[in-house]
Amino acid sequence: MRRYIEHIKNTHTTHERRQHAMRVSGGITLALFAVWLGTLGIRLTSQTEVAQSPDTSLTASAAAAVQSNEPQLQVSTTSVFQ
Repeated sequence: MRRYIEHIKNTHTTHERRQHAMRVSGGITLALFAVWLGTLGIRLTSQTEVAQSPDTSLTASAAAAVQSNEPQLQVSTTSVFQ
């Protein structure tokens, strides 16, 4: 690898080396995006159901936290995945 890098330094201009680096990084990024996009359908269709009891909700959790005297961190979300 060191020989290759030295060869590139000695035979190419700075501009050519930058162009080569951009092409390589662009190719790697494109390949990763293609894999991510290819597996997106599988990930979306294979979601498992989240076990929830009927009396649990974010509101009930927040109300229970307010009633206790211990400091707690409450996190809520507006996203609902079903």
